Amino acid sequence: MKQKIVLLLRFCIGLTHAAQAQPLLIENVNWIEVETGHLHTEQDLLIQDGIIDQIGEHGTLAQLPVGTQRISGTGKYLLPGFIDSHAHIALGPVGGKLENRQVVLFITPDTLLLRNSLEQLVQYGVTTARDPGGLTELTVGAKRAVAEGRLLGPELHVAGTIIDTLHFENLTQRVRSEEEIRRVVREQAAAGVDWVKLYSGLTPDLIEAAIEEAHSLGILTVGHLHNTSWTEASELGIDNLVHVIVGNASYLPEEKQAAYAVEVSRGMQAAYAWFEMVDLEHPKIQELIQTLATNGTSVDPTLVAFHAAFFGDTDQYKENPALANYSPAMIENWSTLFNFNLGWTPEDFDRAHPAWDKAEQFIKLLHESGVLLTAGTDANNPWIVPGDSFHQELVLLRDCALPNEEVLKIATWNGAKLLGIENRVGSIAPGKEADLVLLSENPLKNIEATRTIEQVIRDGELVERHQNH
Repeated sequence: MKQKIVLLLRFCIGLTHAAQAQPLLIENVNWIEVETGHLHTEQDLLIQDGIIDQIGEHGTLAQLPVGTQRISGTGKYLLPGFIDSHAHIALGPVGGKLENRQVVLFITPDTLLLRNSLEQLVQYGVTTARDPGGLTELTVGAKRAVAEGRLLGPELHVAGTIIDTLHFENLTQRVRSEEEIRRVVREQAAAGVDWVKLYSGLTPDLIEAAIEEAHSLGILTVGHLHNTSWTEASELGIDNLVHVIVGNASYLPEEKQAAYAVEVSRGMQAAYAWFEMVDLEHPKIQELIQTLATNGTSVDPTLVAFHAAFFGDTDQYKENPALANYSPAMIENWSTLFNFNLGWTPEDFDRAHPAWDKAEQFIKLLHESGVLLTAGTDANNPWIVPGDSFHQELVLLRDCALPNEEVLKIATWNGAKLLGIENRVGSIAPGKEADLVLLSENPLKNIEATRTIEQVIRDGELVERHQNH
Protein backbone atom coordinates (compact mmCIF):
# COMPACT_ATOMS: atom_id res chain seq x y z
CA MET A 1 0.00 0.00 0.00
CA LYS A 2 2.78 2.46 0.90
CA GLN A 3 4.43 1.72 -2.45
CA LYS A 4 1.24 2.74 -4.29
CA ILE A 5 1.08 6.02 -2.35
CA VAL A 6 4.72 6.82 -3.19
CA LEU A 7 4.04 6.11 -6.87
CA LEU A 8 1.01 8.41 -6.76
CA LEU A 9 3.05 11.28 -5.33
CA ARG A 10 5.77 10.77 -7.94
CA PHE A 11 3.09 10.76 -10.63
CA CYS A 12 1.81 14.16 -9.49
CA ILE A 13 5.29 15.65 -9.39
CA GLY A 14 5.97 14.63 -12.98
CA LEU A 15 3.09 16.56 -14.55
CA THR A 16 3.52 19.93 -16.25
CA HIS A 17 1.25 22.92 -16.77
CA ALA A 18 0.85 25.44 -19.58
CA ALA A 19 2.61 28.82 -19.54
CA GLN A 20 0.82 32.06 -18.56
CA ALA A 21 -1.94 32.90 -21.04
CA GLN A 22 -2.10 36.04 -23.17
CA PRO A 23 -4.49 38.88 -22.26
CA LEU A 24 -8.11 37.89 -22.82
CA LEU A 25 -11.15 40.01 -23.65
CA ILE A 26 -14.67 38.66 -23.22
CA GLU A 27 -16.83 40.95 -25.36
CA ASN A 28 -20.48 41.98 -24.99
CA VAL A 29 -21.21 39.46 -22.24
CA ASN A 30 -23.90 39.39 -19.57
CA TRP A 31 -22.29 38.82 -16.18
CA ILE A 32 -23.93 37.94 -12.90
CA GLU A 33 -23.14 39.77 -9.68
CA VAL A 34 -23.64 36.72 -7.48
CA GLU A 35 -23.61 38.66 -4.21
CA THR A 36 -26.87 40.39 -5.20
CA GLY A 37 -28.24 38.40 -8.13
CA HIS A 38 -28.00 41.44 -10.41
CA LEU A 39 -27.42 40.81 -14.12
CA HIS A 40 -25.07 43.27 -15.88
CA THR A 41 -25.80 43.22 -19.61
CA GLU A 42 -23.64 43.84 -22.70
CA GLN A 43 -20.34 44.29 -20.90
CA ASP A 44 -16.67 43.81 -21.83
CA LEU A 45 -14.29 42.15 -19.38
CA LEU A 46 -10.50 42.25 -19.77
CA ILE A 47 -8.20 39.73 -18.12
CA GLN A 48 -4.46 40.28 -17.70
CA ASP A 49 -1.93 38.17 -15.79
CA GLY A 50 -4.69 35.97 -14.40
CA ILE A 51 -6.58 38.94 -12.91
CA ILE A 52 -9.78 40.71 -13.95
CA ASP A 53 -8.31 44.06 -15.07
CA GLN A 54 -11.29 46.05 -16.37
CA ILE A 55 -15.06 45.75 -16.72
CA GLY A 56 -17.18 48.22 -18.68
CA GLU A 57 -19.94 48.72 -21.19
CA HIS A 58 -19.31 47.08 -24.54
CA GLY A 59 -16.80 49.06 -26.61
CA THR A 60 -15.78 51.49 -23.84
CA LEU A 61 -12.65 49.88 -22.35
CA ALA A 62 -9.29 51.63 -22.64
CA GLN A 63 -6.76 50.58 -25.31
CA LEU A 64 -6.25 46.85 -25.18
CA PRO A 65 -2.84 45.22 -24.73
CA VAL A 66 -1.09 43.98 -27.87
CA GLY A 67 -1.99 40.37 -28.62
CA THR A 68 -5.25 40.36 -26.67
CA GLN A 69 -7.32 37.26 -27.43
CA ARG A 70 -11.03 37.94 -27.94
CA ILE A 71 -14.01 35.76 -27.03
CA SER A 72 -17.54 36.68 -28.02
CA GLY A 73 -19.91 36.80 -25.08
CA THR A 74 -22.90 37.95 -27.09
CA GLY A 75 -26.03 36.36 -25.69
CA LYS A 76 -23.99 34.48 -23.07
CA TYR A 77 -23.69 34.60 -19.29
CA LEU A 78 -20.56 34.90 -17.17
CA LEU A 79 -20.24 33.62 -13.61
CA PRO A 80 -17.41 33.28 -11.11
CA GLY A 81 -15.92 29.79 -11.13
CA PHE A 82 -17.86 27.30 -9.04
CA ILE A 83 -16.62 26.16 -5.61
CA ASP A 84 -17.18 22.54 -4.54
CA SER A 85 -16.79 22.60 -0.78
CA HIS A 86 -16.73 18.80 -0.38
CA ALA A 87 -14.80 16.92 -3.08
CA HIS A 88 -12.73 13.92 -1.97
CA ILE A 89 -9.80 13.39 -4.35
CA ALA A 90 -7.77 10.89 -2.32
CA LEU A 91 -10.29 8.06 -2.23
CA GLY A 92 -10.39 4.73 -4.03
CA PRO A 93 -12.20 1.39 -3.85
CA VAL A 94 -13.23 0.35 -0.34
CA GLY A 95 -12.51 -3.15 0.97
CA GLY A 96 -12.48 -5.09 4.20
CA LYS A 97 -10.14 -7.52 5.94
CA LEU A 98 -9.91 -9.44 9.20
CA GLU A 99 -7.47 -8.23 11.84
CA ASN A 100 -7.56 -9.80 15.29
CA ARG A 101 -11.00 -11.23 14.50
CA GLN A 102 -12.36 -7.81 13.62
CA VAL A 103 -13.29 -6.44 10.21
CA VAL A 104 -11.14 -3.46 9.24
CA LEU A 105 -12.23 -1.31 6.32
CA PHE A 106 -9.60 0.12 4.01
CA ILE A 107 -9.27 2.33 0.95
CA THR A 108 -6.89 1.60 -1.91
CA PRO A 109 -5.66 4.96 -3.27
CA ASP A 110 -6.19 5.26 -7.01
CA THR A 111 -3.69 7.24 -9.10
CA LEU A 112 -5.93 7.81 -12.11
CA LEU A 113 -8.92 8.64 -9.92
CA LEU A 114 -7.05 11.52 -8.27
CA ARG A 115 -5.89 13.01 -11.56
CA ASN A 116 -9.19 12.47 -13.36
CA SER A 117 -11.20 13.86 -10.44
CA LEU A 118 -9.30 17.13 -10.57
CA GLU A 119 -9.62 17.38 -14.35
CA GLN A 120 -13.34 16.57 -14.28
CA LEU A 121 -14.00 19.21 -11.63
CA VAL A 122 -12.46 21.89 -13.86
CA GLN A 123 -14.28 20.62 -16.95
CA TYR A 124 -17.56 21.14 -15.11
CA GLY A 125 -16.63 24.69 -14.08
CA VAL A 126 -15.31 24.03 -10.57
CA THR A 127 -12.26 26.26 -10.20
CA THR A 128 -11.87 25.96 -6.42
CA ALA A 129 -12.50 22.93 -4.23
CA ARG A 130 -12.08 21.73 -0.69
CA ASP A 131 -11.07 18.16 0.02
CA PRO A 132 -12.42 17.62 3.56
CA GLY A 133 -10.41 14.50 4.34
CA GLY A 134 -8.05 11.93 2.89
CA LEU A 135 -4.51 10.73 3.46
CA THR A 136 -2.56 13.84 4.42
CA GLU A 137 0.34 13.14 2.07
CA LEU A 138 -2.06 12.79 -0.86
CA THR A 139 -4.31 15.79 -0.24
CA VAL A 140 -1.44 18.13 0.61
CA GLY A 141 0.65 16.74 -2.25
CA ALA A 142 -2.16 17.36 -4.75
CA LYS A 143 -2.76 20.87 -3.39
CA ARG A 144 0.90 21.77 -3.89
CA ALA A 145 1.07 20.15 -7.32
CA VAL A 146 -1.91 22.20 -8.53
CA ALA A 147 -0.59 25.41 -6.99
CA GLU A 148 2.82 24.91 -8.62
CA GLY A 149 1.31 24.12 -12.03
CA ARG A 150 2.36 20.46 -12.01
CA LEU A 151 -1.22 19.17 -11.99
CA LEU A 152 -4.35 20.52 -13.69
CA GLY A 153 -7.18 21.09 -11.29
CA PRO A 154 -9.10 23.59 -9.19
CA GLU A 155 -7.37 25.56 -6.47
CA LEU A 156 -7.37 23.15 -3.55
CA HIS A 157 -7.97 23.70 0.15
CA VAL A 158 -7.49 20.46 2.04
CA ALA A 159 -7.93 18.55 5.24
CA GLY A 160 -5.66 15.63 5.96
CA THR A 161 -6.34 12.18 7.35
CA ILE A 162 -9.70 12.20 9.12
CA ILE A 163 -9.45 12.16 12.92
CA ASP A 164 -11.72 9.65 14.68
CA THR A 165 -11.89 7.08 17.46
CA LEU A 166 -12.27 4.26 14.91
CA HIS A 167 -9.73 2.86 12.44
CA PHE A 168 -10.38 3.00 8.68
CA GLU A 169 -7.12 2.26 6.87
CA ASN A 170 -5.91 5.05 4.56
CA LEU A 171 -8.77 7.31 5.66
CA THR A 172 -8.76 7.87 9.45
CA GLN A 173 -6.22 8.43 12.19
CA ARG A 174 -7.33 6.95 15.49
CA VAL A 175 -7.10 8.97 18.70
CA ARG A 176 -8.07 8.12 22.29
CA SER A 177 -7.12 11.16 24.36
CA GLU A 178 -6.92 14.94 24.28
CA GLU A 179 -3.13 14.73 24.21
CA GLU A 180 -3.27 12.44 21.17
CA ILE A 181 -5.71 14.58 19.23
CA ARG A 182 -3.68 17.72 19.89
CA ARG A 183 -0.55 15.97 18.64
CA VAL A 184 -2.30 14.79 15.47
CA VAL A 185 -3.59 18.30 14.76
CA ARG A 186 -0.08 19.71 15.17
CA GLU A 187 1.36 17.08 12.84
CA GLN A 188 -1.23 17.76 10.16
CA ALA A 189 -0.73 21.53 10.46
CA ALA A 190 3.02 21.07 10.01
CA ALA A 191 2.33 18.93 6.93
CA GLY A 192 0.43 21.78 5.28
CA VAL A 193 -3.31 21.20 5.74
CA ASP A 194 -5.81 24.08 5.72
CA TRP A 195 -8.47 22.20 7.69
CA VAL A 196 -8.69 19.32 10.14
CA LYS A 197 -11.59 16.90 9.75
CA LEU A 198 -13.19 15.69 12.99
CA TYR A 199 -15.33 12.57 12.72
CA SER A 200 -18.42 10.99 14.18
CA GLY A 201 -16.93 8.95 17.04
CA LEU A 202 -15.27 11.91 18.78
CA THR A 203 -16.70 13.07 22.10
CA PRO A 204 -17.13 16.74 23.06
CA ASP A 205 -13.92 16.84 25.13
CA LEU A 206 -11.89 15.59 22.15
CA ILE A 207 -13.67 17.96 19.78
CA GLU A 208 -12.93 20.88 22.09
CA ALA A 209 -9.23 19.99 22.33
CA ALA A 210 -8.92 19.63 18.55
CA ILE A 211 -10.66 22.94 17.84
CA GLU A 212 -8.53 24.79 20.37
CA GLU A 213 -5.30 23.31 18.99
CA ALA A 214 -6.27 23.90 15.36
CA HIS A 215 -7.31 27.50 15.88
CA SER A 216 -4.11 28.27 17.77
CA LEU A 217 -2.26 27.17 14.61
CA GLY A 218 -4.48 29.08 12.17
CA ILE A 219 -6.19 25.89 10.94
CA LEU A 220 -9.96 25.65 10.33
CA THR A 221 -12.12 22.79 11.62
CA VAL A 222 -14.79 20.75 9.87
CA GLY A 223 -16.94 18.11 11.53
CA HIS A 224 -18.91 15.07 10.41
CA LEU A 225 -20.38 14.43 13.85
CA HIS A 226 -22.80 12.16 15.69
CA ASN A 227 -21.51 11.49 19.24
CA THR A 228 -21.07 15.24 19.63
CA SER A 229 -24.19 17.18 18.72
CA TRP A 230 -24.14 20.03 16.26
CA THR A 231 -25.20 22.43 19.02
CA GLU A 232 -22.30 21.33 21.23
CA ALA A 233 -19.80 21.56 18.38
CA SER A 234 -21.00 25.04 17.40
CA GLU A 235 -20.71 26.27 20.98
CA LEU A 236 -17.18 24.81 21.10
CA GLY A 237 -16.26 26.90 18.07
CA ILE A 238 -16.23 24.47 15.15
CA ASP A 239 -16.09 26.30 11.83
CA ASN A 240 -18.10 24.02 9.54
CA LEU A 241 -20.47 21.07 9.82
CA VAL A 242 -21.07 18.68 6.94
CA HIS A 243 -23.96 16.59 5.60
CA VAL A 244 -27.67 17.21 5.87
CA ILE A 245 -27.93 14.14 8.14
CA VAL A 246 -27.68 15.58 11.66
CA GLY A 247 -28.16 12.13 13.14
CA ASN A 248 -27.86 12.91 16.85
CA ALA A 249 -30.66 11.35 18.92
CA SER A 250 -30.84 14.26 21.37
CA TYR A 251 -32.78 16.31 18.81
CA LEU A 252 -35.58 13.75 18.62
CA PRO A 253 -38.62 13.60 20.93
CA GLU A 254 -37.77 11.45 23.97
CA GLU A 255 -40.46 8.92 23.13
CA LYS A 256 -38.80 8.24 19.75
CA GLN A 257 -35.18 7.96 20.84
CA ALA A 258 -35.35 4.24 21.66
CA ALA A 259 -36.84 3.46 18.24
CA TYR A 260 -34.12 5.57 16.62
CA ALA A 261 -31.44 3.57 18.46
CA VAL A 262 -32.82 0.45 16.77
CA GLU A 263 -32.51 2.13 13.37
CA VAL A 264 -28.92 3.13 14.16
CA SER A 265 -28.11 -0.50 14.84
CA ARG A 266 -29.39 -1.38 11.35
CA GLY A 267 -26.92 0.98 9.67
CA MET A 268 -27.57 3.77 7.18
CA GLN A 269 -31.32 3.34 7.61
CA ALA A 270 -30.81 5.75 10.50
CA ALA A 271 -30.29 8.53 7.93
CA TYR A 272 -33.91 8.52 6.78
CA ALA A 273 -35.26 7.44 10.18
CA TRP A 274 -33.90 10.61 11.82
CA PHE A 275 -35.91 12.75 9.42
CA GLU A 276 -38.97 10.55 9.87
CA MET A 277 -38.83 11.11 13.63
CA VAL A 278 -37.63 14.70 13.96
CA ASP A 279 -40.04 17.58 14.62
CA LEU A 280 -38.49 20.58 12.86
CA GLU A 281 -40.63 22.92 14.95
CA HIS A 282 -39.34 21.44 18.24
CA PRO A 283 -37.49 23.92 20.47
CA LYS A 284 -34.32 21.81 20.30
CA ILE A 285 -34.18 22.18 16.51
CA GLN A 286 -34.98 25.88 16.71
CA GLU A 287 -32.22 26.28 19.32
CA LEU A 288 -29.79 24.38 17.07
CA ILE A 289 -30.49 26.59 14.06
CA GLN A 290 -30.22 29.78 16.11
CA THR A 291 -26.95 28.58 17.66
CA LEU A 292 -25.44 27.92 14.22
CA ALA A 293 -26.53 31.34 12.97
CA THR A 294 -25.33 33.20 16.08
CA ASN A 295 -21.94 31.48 16.15
CA GLY A 296 -21.35 31.73 12.40
CA THR A 297 -21.11 27.95 12.03
CA SER A 298 -21.56 27.11 8.35
CA VAL A 299 -23.19 23.97 6.95
CA ASP A 300 -22.13 21.98 3.89
CA PRO A 301 -25.23 19.81 3.23
CA THR A 302 -23.90 17.50 0.44
CA LEU A 303 -27.50 16.80 -0.54
CA VAL A 304 -26.57 14.81 -3.61
CA ALA A 305 -24.69 12.14 -1.63
CA PHE A 306 -27.75 11.34 0.46
CA HIS A 307 -30.30 11.84 -2.29
CA ALA A 308 -28.38 9.14 -4.18
CA ALA A 309 -28.85 6.83 -1.19
CA PHE A 310 -32.50 7.68 -0.48
CA PHE A 311 -33.41 7.23 -4.17
CA GLY A 312 -31.03 4.39 -4.92
CA ASP A 313 -33.90 2.26 -6.18
CA THR A 314 -34.28 4.57 -9.20
CA ASP A 315 -32.06 4.91 -12.29
CA GLN A 316 -31.19 8.54 -11.62
CA TYR A 317 -27.66 7.83 -10.36
CA LYS A 318 -26.79 4.31 -11.47
CA GLU A 319 -27.68 5.15 -15.08
CA ASN A 320 -26.06 8.59 -15.03
CA PRO A 321 -24.37 9.22 -18.43
CA ALA A 322 -21.42 10.83 -16.60
CA LEU A 323 -20.42 7.36 -15.37
CA ALA A 324 -19.18 6.61 -18.90
CA ASN A 325 -16.13 8.78 -18.16
CA TYR A 326 -15.66 7.51 -14.63
CA SER A 327 -13.54 4.79 -13.00
CA PRO A 328 -14.82 1.26 -13.78
CA ALA A 329 -13.15 0.02 -10.58
CA MET A 330 -15.13 2.49 -8.46
CA ILE A 331 -18.40 1.66 -10.20
CA GLU A 332 -17.79 -2.04 -9.57
CA ASN A 333 -16.94 -1.30 -5.93
CA TRP A 334 -20.16 0.66 -5.43
CA SER A 335 -22.24 -2.00 -7.17
CA THR A 336 -20.93 -4.91 -5.13
CA LEU A 337 -19.45 -3.85 -1.80
CA PHE A 338 -19.54 -0.20 -0.74
CA ASN A 339 -22.78 1.72 -0.93
CA PHE A 340 -24.63 3.94 1.53
CA ASN A 341 -27.86 1.96 1.00
CA LEU A 342 -26.32 -1.51 0.83
CA GLY A 343 -28.87 -4.05 2.03
CA TRP A 344 -31.85 -1.71 1.89
CA THR A 345 -35.15 -3.37 1.13
CA PRO A 346 -38.03 -1.95 -0.94
CA GLU A 347 -39.64 -1.02 2.36
CA ASP A 348 -36.56 1.04 3.28
CA PHE A 349 -36.81 3.02 0.07
CA ASP A 350 -40.56 3.46 0.59
CA ARG A 351 -39.71 5.16 3.89
CA ALA A 352 -36.70 7.09 2.57
CA HIS A 353 -38.49 8.82 -0.31
CA PRO A 354 -41.00 10.82 1.78
CA ALA A 355 -38.38 11.48 4.47
CA TRP A 356 -36.44 13.50 1.91
CA ASP A 357 -39.13 16.19 2.03
CA LYS A 358 -38.15 16.85 5.64
CA ALA A 359 -34.48 17.15 4.65
CA GLU A 360 -35.45 19.84 2.13
CA GLN A 361 -37.44 21.68 4.78
CA PHE A 362 -34.45 21.59 7.13
CA ILE A 363 -32.18 23.21 4.52
CA LYS A 364 -34.76 25.92 3.87
CA LEU A 365 -34.93 26.65 7.61
CA LEU A 366 -31.15 26.93 7.83
CA HIS A 367 -31.05 29.31 4.87
CA GLU A 368 -33.89 31.49 6.12
CA SER A 369 -32.17 31.78 9.51
CA GLY A 370 -28.95 33.10 7.98
CA VAL A 371 -26.78 29.99 8.32
CA LEU A 372 -24.08 30.05 5.64
CA LEU A 373 -24.70 27.15 3.24
CA THR A 374 -22.20 25.94 0.65
CA ALA A 375 -22.37 23.62 -2.36
CA GLY A 376 -20.47 20.41 -1.64
CA THR A 377 -20.95 17.01 -3.21
CA ASP A 378 -18.98 14.33 -1.31
CA ALA A 379 -17.48 13.45 -4.69
CA ASN A 380 -16.03 9.96 -5.16
CA ASN A 381 -18.39 8.46 -2.64
CA PRO A 382 -21.03 6.08 -4.06
CA TRP A 383 -22.54 7.35 -7.34
CA ILE A 384 -21.17 10.88 -6.81
CA VAL A 385 -19.17 11.67 -9.95
CA PRO A 386 -16.75 14.62 -9.61
CA GLY A 387 -17.92 17.71 -11.48
CA ASP A 388 -21.23 16.34 -12.72
CA SER A 389 -22.48 15.96 -9.15
CA PHE A 390 -21.90 19.65 -8.48
CA HIS A 391 -24.68 20.56 -10.89
CA GLN A 392 -26.90 17.88 -9.36
CA GLU A 393 -26.29 19.54 -5.98
CA LEU A 394 -27.44 22.92 -7.31
CA VAL A 395 -30.71 21.44 -8.56
CA LEU A 396 -31.29 19.81 -5.17
CA LEU A 397 -30.68 23.13 -3.42
CA ARG A 398 -33.23 24.74 -5.73
CA ASP A 399 -35.65 21.96 -4.82
CA CYS A 400 -35.35 23.11 -1.19
CA ALA A 401 -37.35 26.17 -2.38
CA LEU A 402 -34.27 28.39 -2.65
CA PRO A 403 -34.34 31.01 -5.42
CA ASN A 404 -31.94 30.52 -8.32
CA GLU A 405 -29.96 33.63 -7.40
CA GLU A 406 -29.44 32.25 -3.90
CA VAL A 407 -28.29 28.91 -5.26
CA LEU A 408 -25.74 30.68 -7.48
CA LYS A 409 -24.52 32.64 -4.46
CA ILE A 410 -24.14 29.40 -2.51
CA ALA A 411 -22.21 27.86 -5.42
CA THR A 412 -19.70 30.71 -5.60
CA TRP A 413 -19.61 33.51 -3.04
CA ASN A 414 -20.56 31.37 -0.04
CA GLY A 415 -17.90 28.81 -0.89
CA ALA A 416 -15.30 31.56 -1.01
CA LYS A 417 -16.45 32.86 2.38
CA LEU A 418 -16.21 29.37 3.85
CA LEU A 419 -12.60 29.12 2.69
CA GLY A 420 -11.76 32.68 3.71
CA ILE A 421 -10.77 33.72 0.16
CA GLU A 422 -13.68 35.96 -0.84
CA ASN A 423 -11.17 38.79 -1.34
CA ARG A 424 -9.69 36.80 -4.28
CA VAL A 425 -12.44 34.64 -5.80
CA GLY A 426 -16.17 33.93 -5.58
CA SER A 427 -17.39 37.02 -7.43
CA ILE A 428 -16.64 39.13 -10.51
CA ALA A 429 -14.84 42.44 -9.93
CA PRO A 430 -11.67 44.22 -11.08
CA GLY A 431 -8.68 42.96 -9.12
CA LYS A 432 -10.14 39.51 -8.50
CA GLU A 433 -8.64 36.33 -9.89
CA ALA A 434 -9.99 35.35 -13.30
CA ASP A 435 -11.67 32.07 -12.38
CA LEU A 436 -14.76 32.24 -14.57
CA VAL A 437 -17.42 30.13 -16.29
CA LEU A 438 -19.13 31.22 -19.54
CA LEU A 439 -22.61 29.77 -20.10
CA SER A 440 -24.83 29.77 -23.15
CA GLU A 441 -28.04 30.03 -21.08
CA ASN A 442 -29.16 32.17 -18.14
CA PRO A 443 -28.95 30.32 -14.77
CA LEU A 444 -30.99 33.05 -13.07
CA LYS A 445 -33.97 31.76 -15.06
CA ASN A 446 -33.13 28.04 -14.84
CA ILE A 447 -30.50 26.68 -12.46
CA GLU A 448 -29.92 23.74 -14.78
CA ALA A 449 -28.35 26.23 -17.20
CA THR A 450 -25.15 25.93 -15.11
CA ARG A 451 -24.49 22.87 -17.27
CA THR A 452 -24.44 24.89 -20.51
CA ILE A 453 -20.73 25.59 -20.19
CA GLU A 454 -18.99 27.06 -23.24
CA GLN A 455 -15.70 28.10 -21.62
CA VAL A 456 -13.95 27.62 -18.30
CA ILE A 457 -11.27 30.12 -17.37
CA ARG A 458 -8.85 29.15 -14.61
CA ASP A 459 -6.33 31.78 -13.43
CA GLY A 460 -6.93 33.70 -16.64
CA GLU A 461 -6.27 30.70 -18.90
CA LEU A 462 -8.82 29.03 -21.14
CA VAL A 463 -9.26 25.40 -20.15
CA GLU A 464 -9.34 23.02 -23.11
CA ARG A 465 -12.85 21.61 -23.22
CA HIS A 466 -13.58 17.94 -23.79
CA GLN A 467 -16.34 17.10 -26.26
CA ASN A 468 -18.29 15.02 -23.75
CA HIS A 469 -18.96 18.00 -21.47
